[in-house]
Amino acid sequence: MTSRFQTILLLIAFLLPAINASAGKLVAYSGSPLIVKTAKDNPTEVKFQNNEIASIVLGMPAQAISLQNTADSLFIQPLEAGLAGDIFIVMKDGRSRILSIIPTTPEDRDRLLEVADKDEQLSSRVKNINESGLTPAGLIKAMVLGTDIGGVTINKSGQVILDGPVRLVATTIYDAVYMKGFIVELGNPDLVDLKNISAKNLLASGIYQGKAYFVFYQ
Repeated sequence: MTSRFQTILLLIAFLLPAINASAGKLVAYSGSPLIVKTAKDNPTEVKFQNNEIASIVLGMPAQAISLQNTADSLFIQPLEAGLAGDIFIVMKDGRSRILSIIPTTPEDRDRLLEVADKDEQLSSRVKNINESGLTPAGLIKAMVLGTDIGGVTINKSGQVILDGPVRLVATTIYDAVYMKGFIVELGNPDLVDLKNISAKNLLASGIYQGKAYFVFYQ
């Protein structure tokens, strides 16, 4: 193992102490599919603020999942292990929401997500992030562990981070208002030398278990 990777692994090991996650979180819907972490035979509630559900369309087999809803809440319970897919929700105001279901353990699943429009939630997000004292290293830690932090929204992505001899495309974005974190799946980590990567507003980066993590100021 090269000294470069030893340094990176030591950095990640330093970042690995667990972060306490709250049972529920408030997230902003900005148009991209909203990631919802679920577990087989365990319920997750998604509550929509200031809106009501008109109709629901499944992007997965109906027999694989149990769905129940009230006027403004959707209760999701996968019936098969490893279930992943999209749920399309049309609200009574005519706008749609896309929930992207991904599997996790019962302990790490989302128990309650409260979904607000981006503009409605911005002031609350800023307050949560300011109170948490989130740093670039803390955001990398959250991305490595898949941990939820109040005020940080998580969405799927296809954004190009670096387009050169090595093309890096983010699969997931952690939006923390003042800064944004990107997770990149690496086909060959040996081709990526973080010391040689320079980009505008880049605050922190690291490699761990075949993934690269970048945090940019925004």
